[in-house]
Amino acid sequence: MDTPDQETLLRAVEDARRILGEYIEPGQRDAAETVQHLLAVLDRNHVVHALDRMKKQRVERLIE
Repeated sequence: MDTPDQETLLRAVEDARRILGEYIEPGQRDAAETVQHLLAVLDRNHVVHALDRMKKQRVERLIE
């Protein structure tokens, strides 16, 4: 059974994959906006704290 931390990280990966999937679709692209969306998903407090707990060490924030 998945732990809450695993579920948190799984949702973050799924969100990041969705964002990247939208970026590679045909049409206009904005790389800077895509990176901002990825940072917003992957650097959320609860995602970083879940990584901290799972790795049993502090994880560096992407944005200080």
